[in-house]
Amino acid sequence: MFEGRIIDLSQEIYNGMPVYPGHLKTVIWKHLSHEECKRILGTGFSYETSGILLCDHGPTHIDSVSHFTTDPEAESIDELSLSKCITSAICLDVSDVPLRTQFGPDKIESELARWNLDIRAGDTILFHTGHYDRWYGKPEYMTEYPGLDRAATEYIIDRGCVNFGVDSPSPDMFYDKTYPCHDTCGKRRVTHVENLCNLDQVVGKRFTYIGLPLRIRKGTGSPIRAVAVLGG
Repeated sequence: MFEGRIIDLSQEIYNGMPVYPGHLKTVIWKHLSHEECKRILGTGFSYETSGILLCDHGPTHIDSVSHFTTDPEAESIDELSLSKCITSAICLDVSDVPLRTQFGPDKIESELARWNLDIRAGDTILFHTGHYDRWYGKPEYMTEYPGLDRAATEYIIDRGCVNFGVDSPSPDMFYDKTYPCHDTCGKRRVTHVENLCNLDQVVGKRFTYIGLPLRIRKGTGSPIRAVAVLGG
């Protein structure tokens, strides 16, 4: 039996959950009830199933490179190497960054020094903005979060980061519609994860990150069940 600690970093999926403005809303319905199934089978046995309609960028999810760029050769989510989804990882605290602002390499360097951490080749880097804890379920959750600037995105990629994530709807500050972080990811062919939670539990730590996508043919992203594994 595994003796380490597993921390769930995934947000709940439900009717009415917050989605990025313009994205498909999440709808879940009971498709077949036990009572209906009993009438169909006529044997006394029954089962129940649900239907789910959601955006591939709705809940906690990972973006494909094809989401960032019009290049027809960019990899879709089913082509993403799973080695980028099970990695060593660190989590940095950027929860003091003001709303509606962007942070750069200086903030990343100060947090690395604060926790005595380094960025290693093949790492996933998670950024605890605190936005989920403060604003989830409120209108501000979808628009008021901070984000990485272009230099910050380049900084982590240059040091070997293969995946990164935030506990907010996007690593790009909502009001900068040039999307510098997404644009850099498209040019550098690096993916990232959005709508994480519980990052306060892994701040300042090195751990194993797991966040596997569904195998959606030509998908631009996929919901994931993201976890942090400590010890074991």
